Amino acid sequence: MSVKIGIALPVREFAILGAGDAGPLLTLASEVENLGFDSVWVGDSFVARHRLEPLTLLAAIAMVTNDITIGTASLTAVLRDPLASAHIMVTLDQISKGRLKLGIGTGAPLPVQSEYDAVTMTYRERRERVDEAVRGWKTVWRGDEETSLAGQYFNLGGLREQSAPVQPGGPDLWLASNGKPIAVERTGTLYDGWLPVRIDPDQYRQSLKQIRETALAADRDPDKITPAVYVNVNINDDAAVAETGLNDYTMRYNELPLPAMLPYQIYWGGSAPDMVKFLRPYIEAGTRHIVVRISSFTDYERHLHAIAETVVPAVHAMEVG
Repeated sequence: MSVKIGIALPVREFAILGAGDAGPLLTLASEVENLGFDSVWVGDSFVARHRLEPLTLLAAIAMVTNDITIGTASLTAVLRDPLASAHIMVTLDQISKGRLKLGIGTGAPLPVQSEYDAVTMTYRERRERVDEAVRGWKTVWRGDEETSLAGQYFNLGGLREQSAPVQPGGPDLWLASNGKPIAVERTGTLYDGWLPVRIDPDQYRQSLKQIRETALAADRDPDKITPAVYVNVNINDDAAVAETGLNDYTMRYNELPLPAMLPYQIYWGGSAPDMVKFLRPYIEAGTRHIVVRISSFTDYERHLHAIAETVVPAVHAMEVG
């Protein structure tokens, strides 16, 4: 088994820079595939940090790529109608010929006040709504005709009138979260993958062990749960310059300095060979799919090619069990 590595496209970054055409993003997605990456991802923010709608964009990306995995990292599923979302997901899975994976999130807890102002439901309710929708989707996609689809928040009986996905059981649904106990339990009992955005390698190892134990207790195969990680990187041979680049990025993207963002996401800056060293402890802790967001508004191609030329082959060559 080889470790996979993919790129989160700069969809929001393009919006900040004033780009009004999706074409360059499609060109970039094709380039990511041609450079040897395993996956290409798009982010989402329903009420804040405006960008192009991710599922529509993925449909177009599916048409300009051939083999690469496409996915959301992550989809704010709680703010979408679950019947409509499932309809789109199944269609997208068919269009992509089964290449779809979906990172599923709740839209929190990043410090975005406009989102908190617009979405007043508690984090607990967000979590419960997302999990209820995921259970309904998976129930129907695996062909279960008996289980009731009436829940606390939704009646998803209409799912049984929709078409079937290409992938048996539907596209993999990864929980985009962290290593906290509730996220660990949710991943082990319900989700097909785990995509933490803020965790160190030791915490990763401990949480993954708990996820596998929880899966076994729930009579699930822990080997079918993909352990992934989402990292923000800035590539420069001078680590100080890379850190300055990261700070510039968070100031423009999040309107916050880098230190204020460190409690929420993983950020790293340095040379491409040092990025391999940075990723190795996560791989040794069990990571099997790395999602990279290039955290720079300048020289994007330079960053992308440095990662493709040095990091991708090194990650693919790492021996894992």
